[in-house]
Parts: sequence; C-alpha cells; structure tokens
Amino acid sequence: MVTTSFPRFAGDPAGGFVAEHVTWLVRAGHQVDVVCAGWGQESGSWAMAGVTVERVCSRGLFYEGGAPDALAGGAGAWPRAAAFQVRLAAAVRRRCARWDAVIAHWLVPSAMAAVAARRPMVAVAHSGDVHMLRALGMATPVAAALVGARARVVFVSEGLRARFLASVRCAAVARAVYARSEVSPMGVDVNRLARARAALGHGGRATAAFVGRLVPIKGARVAVAATALARAPVTLTVAGGGPEAARVADLIARLCPDRAAVVGEVRGVGRDATLAGATLALVPSLMAGGGRTEGMPVVALEAMAAGAAVIASRVGGLDELPGDAVTRVPPGDPRALAAAMDALLDDGERRRRQVAAASAFVRARDWSRVGPRLVPAAE
Repeated sequence: MVTTSFPRFAGDPAGGFVAEHVTWLVRAGHQVDVVCAGWGQESGSWAMAGVTVERVCSRGLFYEGGAPDALAGGAGAWPRAAAFQVRLAAAVRRRCARWDAVIAHWLVPSAMAAVAARRPMVAVAHSGDVHMLRALGMATPVAAALVGARARVVFVSEGLRARFLASVRCAAVARAVYARSEVSPMGVDVNRLARARAALGHGGRATAAFVGRLVPIKGARVAVAATALARAPVTLTVAGGGPEAARVADLIARLCPDRAAVVGEVRGVGRDATLAGATLALVPSLMAGGGRTEGMPVVALEAMAAGAAVIASRVGGLDELPGDAVTRVPPGDPRALAAAMDALLDDGERRRRQVAAASAFVRARDWSRVGPRLVPAAE
C-alpha cells in the first residue's frame, strides 16, 4: 500500500479510510506493507498484526490541512513536494522485492512512486490529485505512465473520472485509461457504525453534526451560518481540527454561541458516536479555487451507515449520491442548508424514508463489497 496520509496512532482520522482498506486486506488473508508520509513522531505510529509501516519524511505536506492546501499556500511547498516524491519512490524500490501487488491511494505522488515496483497495481484517484494534475497540465504523462504500468485506475466518482480523462491530451491514452478504469467510492464499516447507533439509541433534542477537517473546502463555516438561520431548535457539533478552527469558533461566537460548538478532532469510537448520535449530518462541501471539488467524502457514507439524515452540497461526487438517500443543497448557501435542515426536522416521516434509503444504499459500500474490487489482479 503506497499512500500519503495514514493514521499516526490508534483512532487518528487522517487516512482513516486507507487504514480500513488495510484492515480489510489483512482480514482477507494478505500481509500488507505500507509506505506512507511521515509526520515526525513515529513512536506513536498506528500498528496492526500483519502490517508493516515505513514513514517517509514529508515535512508538513500532509495531515493538518492536507497537501492541496499546503501547495496552494506558497511556492515553498513545491520543492518539498518534489523531494517527497523522490523519497517515496526510493522507499518503494527498496521494499518492493517482497511485494506481489501494489495499491496506491492518490495518483500523485503515490501511484507515480508505485510504478517503480513493476507489480500489478490498482491506483485510486480521490480528487486533490486529479485537480493538481489538471492545473499543472500533467494529466497526460501521468495517464501514459499508468497505461505503461498496466495499472487499473479507480476513481471515487464518475465526475472525477470525466474530469481526468478530459485533461488527457492524447486520445489513445485516454481511451486506454478508460478501458482499465472503474468508479467506486471507498468502503465503510457498515456494521460498526450501525452498532454505534444501536448503542446510543436516539431521541430528545434535534442535533446536527459536521465531522471533518476544518479546511475551507469542507464548508464548516457554512454549516455554522445555516444553524444560526435554522428555525428548528437544532444544535450543531463541529468535530474536527485544522487551520479553519479559529475562524469557525469566532463565527459561532458571533452567530449562535448557544446552538453550536467546536469540540475538536474526534477519534475512533468517539467519531462513530458523534455521527451515530446526530439527527442530521451536514456535508456542506464547497468548490475551491480552480474548480477543485471533493471526490466522494467518506464521511457522507459513514453518516448514512450511522443512521443520520445526510444533507450535502450539490457538488463533486456528492452530487452522484441517490436523491432518495441524501438531501442536496447548492454549495455555499447557508439559507438553503438551513431550509433543508428545517424541512427534515419538521417532517419525521420524510427523514425516516431518507435514512431507510440511505441504509439500503450504503450496504453495497461496505468493505466486504468494495474491498474485493480493489485487489490487483495478476496480469
């Protein structure tokens, strides 16, 4: 497994879905060697039987706000990114002799580093990687490298695949990538999240939850503004950390200090409980600079599995979720989000129908169904 973000300690949400992928692989009988970004405190590293982890120094590119925001923050990050790409590829070359196959999360830097392994490969595109390749005009050479490596490419949404292929300037290469590609959101542990809901039960005051990194593209400030505008007596929990934390807290203090609170980053069972205890889960993702959107935020699927009614922006992969399983609103529109919150809280039957449809939909996204699709096949 070649990746960037990967949990640094038990319960760390950074790269959490990658860790769930690794967990499924181990349960399926595989030994897994993870090569990922370092963060400077390896003594606290995530550990599991059947898994070895090598962390490659990344000097602040990952975790916290994430690489796209770090690279957008100034030219100084680009030399660090180039150096990390070289170090990651070197780590792959050192370790790959023991590998039978390789899975790479994010086309760059991970899949490009994993090409050096010369093994059957699944390369997963998530969103920030595709946006960066399009912005830099590098989609064509990366696509050609993936074709040359005979990689199977998995996009987490159909729109993401379309945007990537539209940026490939060689029609033959684009056709070859398409022929070896598929669309699949990442998996979720449906049973674990359902158990969290059953353990808590639900009733009493209406609650909403925002769970995610506090970076602009996630839209936490939109969630706060909507809560202040909502007519229903709903309270909002903002669970996350990141560079936007102070701004989100300031907005709460100005608009709705009695109706919302930032509780910081929640981990493991606490994260599950936050989703499971919510009446509504807000996923108000935005379109960032240059047209960047999220691929398919896993938190939307996790919230469905936890039994919360999801309200999500009509943007990126979120716009591909079935209409009966999610309430969609325009991105960046607090009034529309507040109206959707009121509508679901006022109409319990509508909310129950949506939650039931979401539960049926997300069952097919359990790791038991998604995991087998992401195992590289021998050529």
